Amino acid sequence: MFSKRSSPVAPAPAPSPGAVRVCILGGGFGGLYCALSLHQRLKKSAQVHITLVEPRDRFNFTPLLYELLTRELAPWEIAPAYQDLLKHTAVDLRQDWAEHIDLAQQTVTLRHGEPLTYDYLVVALGSQMRPPATPGSQTHALPFNTLADAEQLERRLADLDHLPKVQVVVAGAGPSGVELACKLSDRLGSRGQITVVDRRGEILRSYPQPIQRAAARALAQRGVEVYLDAAIEAVDASGLTFGYEGQTRRCQANLTLWTVGTVPRSWLGSAELKPTPFGQCPVRPTLQLADHHNVFVLGDMAAMPAPGRGSQSDPFRNRAPTTAQAAYQAGPAVASNVLALIANRPLKPFVYNHLGDMLTLGQGEAVVCGFGLCITGRLGGFSRRWAYWLRLPTHAHRWRVMRHWLGFK
Repeated sequence: MFSKRSSPVAPAPAPSPGAVRVCILGGGFGGLYCALSLHQRLKKSAQVHITLVEPRDRFNFTPLLYELLTRELAPWEIAPAYQDLLKHTAVDLRQDWAEHIDLAQQTVTLRHGEPLTYDYLVVALGSQMRPPATPGSQTHALPFNTLADAEQLERRLADLDHLPKVQVVVAGAGPSGVELACKLSDRLGSRGQITVVDRRGEILRSYPQPIQRAAARALAQRGVEVYLDAAIEAVDASGLTFGYEGQTRRCQANLTLWTVGTVPRSWLGSAELKPTPFGQCPVRPTLQLADHHNVFVLGDMAAMPAPGRGSQSDPFRNRAPTTAQAAYQAGPAVASNVLALIANRPLKPFVYNHLGDMLTLGQGEAVVCGFGLCITGRLGGFSRRWAYWLRLPTHAHRWRVMRHWLGFK
């Protein structure tokens, strides 16, 4: 196992009489950074009580999960305990599952704890793996989206240590599939035979061409086989079958990884909210629900506006992407609007600022593109690591990680 559970969360004090109650559902990039931003702006004011509801005990800095496979980073660096992140804040952490939102009564039902009453609600429940429709994929393929998934993959790799040759098939040639293929190739070395299969006609379809080219080079340099326009038909314990160039092909595998995408989590509310064609909640430019000014939705769950983004043919045109970068920006923006609403000040529309794209392409290597510039190789790896270090939650955690990188205990 990579990690152990933190100690149980102590019961939080009840809100002070007359305190404004802000409830945040979800402790990912949107929810956690919203809670931290609220705390920083309020300090420890008793006038606002912040509650964060999150079932996991550890935050997952998902863009750096891949570094666990090559042991470039330690689990605690990218998956710090919520208790450690919040222990010097006024945020009330409830380690529980939110199961239902009653917009009329302004309450949230929890699976285990007492219902929460809110004055302002922030919903940031993120996304989940797309339910696999391919026969056998749910039973015989491993996902890779959380720390628990990384732990499961590590155990499976340990089980295969005795084999002179390890065959791995990665389903999906999006960012997760490409990053996994490169990292696993470097982890396994000459023992590894990596294959990527995708139904689409190009790798990293939604990414700029310089990133696509850099990724294609990295895969080719590592001897990774890539099958595009290939429809996976079935997965079993020893590999998968897929249609390619009019024929059914068989790919043997000791390990199959499933990275075919995510879908937004379903709305938990009592109101009939009509989702977008992509399953997201429609929101105002301020990220409020249209008919409930005290409810904000952000991150993967929300169709967050980004006017002018995307081409005419892009189905996500004028929408922020469902990425950690977008949720990271939306969290503090919602915190500002919640405080503006409390103070009866004008709210500001959310403005998504695309800062570029980054992908790891193997151990110590990456491609980083933004503002007309692309960096690859070791320099790209350093730039990506530095950029993500700056975005780790809390100053205390960042400096603890930096001291570890510099060799201090």
